[in-house]
Amino acid sequence: MDIPANVTFSNFRDLGGLPLPQGGRIKEGKIFRTCRLKPKTEEDKVFLDGLKLDCVVDLRVPREVKEKPDELPLGVEYVNASVFGDTKFQVLAPTNRTKLALLFCSDEQFGEILQGIRDSYAYMPYARPAYKLLFDRLNEGKTVAFHCTAGKDRTGVAAMMIELALGRTREQAKEEYLRSNILRANSNSKILKIMHKFPLRKELYEVVEYSSRVHEELFDIAYKSIFDKYPRIEDFLAAEYGVTEKNLSDWKNFYTEAE
Repeated sequence: MDIPANVTFSNFRDLGGLPLPQGGRIKEGKIFRTCRLKPKTEEDKVFLDGLKLDCVVDLRVPREVKEKPDELPLGVEYVNASVFGDTKFQVLAPTNRTKLALLFCSDEQFGEILQGIRDSYAYMPYARPAYKLLFDRLNEGKTVAFHCTAGKDRTGVAAMMIELALGRTREQAKEEYLRSNILRANSNSKILKIMHKFPLRKELYEVVEYSSRVHEELFDIAYKSIFDKYPRIEDFLAAEYGVTEKNLSDWKNFYTEAE
């Protein structure tokens, strides 16, 4: 499903249509990854209503949700499944508080933030309480949208795991992950253009520029954290999330189709 040009959700995409190496593809209109879901226009509302979602799984920390809540159609189940939870990585969530704190960071702290982003990618595949809530909805065959704030990091790791489980390859999943840089190019350019109007420190620009994009090295960290421990995605999902072989068979029945 292509998003209409007059709809303003950035980094929204349907996993439907993505090809599978053994033939076939992911079904359209069943699994969506996106940014925060707050319609800005009537066209946005019509589009969101038309998705006929059963559930939205919001991967943000509670403070992000409180500051910028979703606005969903009536009858759509809403689940807040905080990936960073009470871990040290919650400081990476783009809340008003964490954005303000960047102005007062030392050079050493800027380096710690960049390393923290890398470390968070090793952690995220094991964010059990959060992603289990998403996988439970897939077990039920629901039409689901999942998101964080920008739809690229916490959302990108979720999409990677789902794509691999449905049979897509590492390179296919990585290519789809990196598409965030294309879909968010205009938004990122506007943010950096505004920042450069102010005499801020070079290290701050570097952190914002790095964190506003996705990176191949980050995908590789998440992938490695899974497959250094488990030989197959099926083994990982079973051990960490209780997703059984029967569940995975159901996922493929619910969410994939022949050409």
